[in-house]
Formats: sequence, C-alpha cells, structure tokens
Amino acid sequence: MAIITIETPFNIDLEFKIAGVNKRALAWLIDIIIICVYYYVVLRVIYPSFRMGEATETTAAIFLIVLPVLLYQLICEILLNGQTIGKKLAGIKVIDKEGREPTWGQYTIRWILCIGNLFIYIVPYIILLSPIAMIFFMILYLPDFLCIVISAKGQRIGDLAAGTVVIDSSYKANINETIYLKIEHKEYQPLFPQVMRLSDRDINGIRNLLNMKRQSSDNTNYTIDVAQKIKRVLGIESDLYPTDFLQQLLQDYNYYTAKDVKH
Repeated sequence: MAIITIETPFNIDLEFKIAGVNKRALAWLIDIIIICVYYYVVLRVIYPSFRMGEATETTAAIFLIVLPVLLYQLICEILLNGQTIGKKLAGIKVIDKEGREPTWGQYTIRWILCIGNLFIYIVPYIILLSPIAMIFFMILYLPDFLCIVISAKGQRIGDLAAGTVVIDSSYKANINETIYLKIEHKEYQPLFPQVMRLSDRDINGIRNLLNMKRQSSDNTNYTIDVAQKIKRVLGIESDLYPTDFLQQLLQDYNYYTAKDVKH
C-alpha cells in the first residue's frame, strides 16, 4: 500500500499509509449495516408506537429518517475526528493532505461530492431489493472508484476537491492525540530550550513518530535520521539515544508552554 510523506515547516517528515480499498469497502459496508438497522428500528419500533396523520408522518419521516441518515457521514466525521463508525472499526480515517485535522468546510465538500453515499444511505432497502437500483448505484460510484485507483494518494473526487486523504490509522498513532504531556516532577529541569523554535505541528509529528516506532522496529533508522536533523537545525549536541532525545524534546516543550500559560 502506498505511503505518503508530509513535510512539516521544520522539515520533520510525517509518514502515513493510504487506506486500502478493502478497508474502505469494509467501512462502507459497516456504515450501510448501521443505517439499515436504524431504518428498521425507526420503521418497525418507533413509528408503530405513534398514531400520526399523513402530514405528521411526512414531517416525522424527514426528521427521523431522511435528515439523520443523510447527515450521518458528515456529522460522524466532524464529531469523531475524520471517522464514521465504519471507518473507526475498519481502522481508517480522513485527514488533511498536509497532515492536519480537516476543517468543517473540507468535511462538507467531500460529503457533498459523495453522490453514491448520499443515494444509498437514503434508500438502502431499495438498493438491496432492486437490481435496476443496484446498477444505478454502481454507475454513481464508478467515477469515485476509478479516481481512488488512479490517483497517487487514493483520493476520490470529494477528497481531491476538499484536499483530504483517507489513511490507515492503525499504521500511525492518532494524529489528534494531544501533544501535551503531564510533567510529574515539580522541580523538572528542561535540557533543550531550543525546542521552542519548533511549532505545535512539529511537536505533534515527533509524538506521532515515537508512538509509531514503538509498533515498528524496522524503522529505527528513520527515527535516528529525524533526531539528527533536529539536532543539526537547532544546534543541539546530545548523547541521548534518539528516542530518548525526542521524548526529552516533548517534555521540555510541554514544560515551557505550560510555564508560559501560567505567566
């Protein structure tokens, strides 16, 4: 599977694995099942418990079925940091092509341009029961499928327009995990004041790198290269082991930022 490398403003490279078609398909299937279950509960359990006239039933259908299902993907990705329930279970997520958390506008653009999802989410029972509807659904998804296969970053049309990519979140620690660490010792003595020349994004990249390397012993050289690059750019001399050095940077950064907040 393709790996994309995103360079931070401080020349720290972040690596992400593009989500495979199989995981994306699994996430989509899980979401469809969730929506079908929701449909069943509303139509078979909630609706029969109320006596509604024609006008009331139409209004209820809009607010209980159409809108929640139509907005399912958008709301989930905004609230769950780039994941629907299906994406979360499949281990994939949406990020900005620069490695940041997408904005609401980006989520909205990719949601609007996913015509296939909008169609099948609204009428899943029609899709499942009608061969003609299934063919129509496949035609709607064909442009996105071809775009995912052809594009270098596995982006569908909505991703290209929104500037987002879908990554394998199991390959890398959650990029939204806070960069701040709790400093246990009150008399903590930082070693590298130069760390304040790094941005929050650089520090987040270092933390993600450390979390990822704990899961992959094959990339030790990459960690060493990053540590050496930071030492060279910041003018730091240290005999600390690369992972210890990077961990020390995280602690020092949090010490200084916490100190600034208090003052």
